[in-house]
Amino acid sequence: MTYIDLLGVPFELGGRGPDSFDCYGLVMHLTELATGKRPPDYGVSGDAARIGAMMACARVFWKKLDGPKPGCCVLFRMGRHINHCGYVIDANRFIHAWDKTGGVTIERLSDWEKSKRVFGFYEYQHAE
Repeated sequence: MTYIDLLGVPFELGGRGPDSFDCYGLVMHLTELATGKRPPDYGVSGDAARIGAMMACARVFWKKLDGPKPGCCVLFRMGRHINHCGYVIDANRFIHAWDKTGGVTIERLSDWEKSKRVFGFYEYQHAE
């Protein structure tokens, strides 16, 4: 299975696959497919501030990168909070699950960078 097979899978808050995903559920799934290691789950919340706080705690498992790298996670600021993420597939594209698009879709990073939503890029550092 590749990320292409996941296009169109519906968005659902708390979705961890394979029938639905939320943004972090998709990142967890694709990271596990690529590395064989599943990142820890931070839980689910409908509150943007709480999601941001949970994602901040989970960042200890992720190494900050200087820029996009295939297979890394990209964090986004939506309003005042960092509460959305995607999975980088090449230098200018990422895949993510978002309620605004109805599910899993691919978008250009440059479109999100223009709106100053990109917070940073992170690579999963799994324990051996």
